[in-house]
Amino acid sequence: MTTPTHFLDHLEFPEALKEMSQSDLELLAFEIRTRLIEISKVCGGHLASNLGVVELTLALHTLFDSPTDRFVFDTSHQTYVHKMLTGRLQQMFTIRQDNGLAGFAKIAESPHDAFGAGHASTAISAALGMAHARDIKGESYSVVSIFGDASLSGGMTFEALNNVEKLKSNFICILNDNDMSISHPVGNMADYMTKIRTSDTYNLAKEKFEQIFSRIPRIGVPLTRRIEIAVERLRSIIIDEKIGVLFEEFGFKYLGPIDGHNISMLMGALRYAKTYPGPIMLHIITTKGKGLAEAEADPVNYHGVSPQKAATAVPVPKPVTFTHIFGDEAINIARDHTDVVVITPAMKSGSGLVKYAELFPDRFFDVGIAEEHSVTFAAGLARAGIRPILAIYSTFLQRGYDQVIHDVCIQKLPVTFALDRAGLVGEDGPTHHGVFDMAYLLSIPHISILAPKDGHELRAMMRWSVIQPEAVAYRYSKDAIPAEDGSIFSPVETGVSEILIPPSSAGTDDVAIIAIGSMVWTAFRAAKSLPEFRISVTNLRFIKPLDHEGIERITRNARHVLVVEEGCAIGGVFSYIIHQLRPTRLADWHSIAVPDEFIEHGKLSTLRSAIGLTESGIVQKVREIVQATVVV
Repeated sequence: MTTPTHFLDHLEFPEALKEMSQSDLELLAFEIRTRLIEISKVCGGHLASNLGVVELTLALHTLFDSPTDRFVFDTSHQTYVHKMLTGRLQQMFTIRQDNGLAGFAKIAESPHDAFGAGHASTAISAALGMAHARDIKGESYSVVSIFGDASLSGGMTFEALNNVEKLKSNFICILNDNDMSISHPVGNMADYMTKIRTSDTYNLAKEKFEQIFSRIPRIGVPLTRRIEIAVERLRSIIIDEKIGVLFEEFGFKYLGPIDGHNISMLMGALRYAKTYPGPIMLHIITTKGKGLAEAEADPVNYHGVSPQKAATAVPVPKPVTFTHIFGDEAINIARDHTDVVVITPAMKSGSGLVKYAELFPDRFFDVGIAEEHSVTFAAGLARAGIRPILAIYSTFLQRGYDQVIHDVCIQKLPVTFALDRAGLVGEDGPTHHGVFDMAYLLSIPHISILAPKDGHELRAMMRWSVIQPEAVAYRYSKDAIPAEDGSIFSPVETGVSEILIPPSSAGTDDVAIIAIGSMVWTAFRAAKSLPEFRISVTNLRFIKPLDHEGIERITRNARHVLVVEEGCAIGGVFSYIIHQLRPTRLADWHSIAVPDEFIEHGKLSTLRSAIGLTESGIVQKVREIVQATVVV
């Protein structure tokens, strides 16, 4: 049940914003924050980042005309308010749910979503392309890029900034400075932004601007008209050439720093920016989690929240995940191997490394949102005799693909890639599903690729990886550790698979199942539920190098072979095995994998079920292929 509102549920947005007074907008901002918190309790999702952009989003939709004017949000996880104001208010309780709204901007979802994004540092590039397209076509709409201060650690942002100077028409960039990414930002750019944020200019501007607006009635006068009265004095109040020198060098006119929670000040700055005849950078200061005390105090844990569960008599403990096991074992390895360091691109918390960073601060490197740099930085460490472990989400390593090839594998350097969130990830959707890593890594020479079935095996693979002479990647899902953890375990040997259910000692098996990583115990349970068939189950363990001898042995006397992998079907493990072994009876080889399409968001169980990557899906597939066999 939602809290009753005066404006939010009763006006047509965004049109109604243009006639609202400042006091009305402030009340609407309160109502939106209340609704965001209610949505988070039901749906989970990105809370703190959305609480921080309420006033900014209101100001944008008050002064501009979306979808004619284009708003390009960096990462776009902060677009919940934008969605509320663009015809999707009644659907907000479906966000990130099966068949519901996406948690990010999505072109196919609404014409108001000018550009989709799930990764950082893309907004200026995309918006700059739109601005040039506008000019080439002789059109006149506004293009606004909204990006966070943490995106300034990403190389793509600077590649875009480097190309801004050629544009001679209006182009608005809004730097939303909340001193946060998912974790606290790091590096020289973060230090530079802190100096601006804490400058006297910021406090002085707030004071002077409030003095100007205090003389104009707040109630009954649309804020857009109040802004027109004061906007000409705005730039002389809140600009500081010395502070904005970095952006001025890139070809921007700098305006700021500006209080990002002061609606009138924001609108004054935006009104000025809208008419400026060139690129202009608005630097606004916001508080991540604004309006919710817990989120303001702990924006890291409130960046992404889980749905609120009903109170129960018996508290349910949080499950142990692969991420937890990785973080715990990284500490053990660091204690035993003084040459091991861990690197992460802005994902210390998400990768389970908070405790490691506390214990080994000199052997931990958070390089910020800079995936390409993280890979080559690791290569440099390896070349100089250190053993780096790069903890990175599967989907984010895609950004460092060239560096994996050129800087690590060509040079045969022993970098370890710990690929978290491999496979489907659920509610974050297609930008975050880690389904391509096996396909994009398999084609690279001089790298071993592994997938653990449970926590015991992940620990063993981690230990194995840090003593290898060349690169290693092990991929693991965001899942909880399976209940069977460690119940079947044999030592990890290079290129050797593990038999969970052995082939029949006499006669022919109906199906030999080869399962990879997250699908191993699922396949095991499926096989056990089919006592009427003779089924062997193999945990592949090593995707590369492939266990040729072991696979040939378990498939030799099987009528059918079924490969089950939580990765893309094209170029994945099934294709690799077929290429390597070249079986003569291809018709008897079958696969369950992610089909050739981008899988939408939804509950992880729902997504897996839809493509057969579940116990019941494997059971159904086994029945189909066995029963389809023609007996002569």
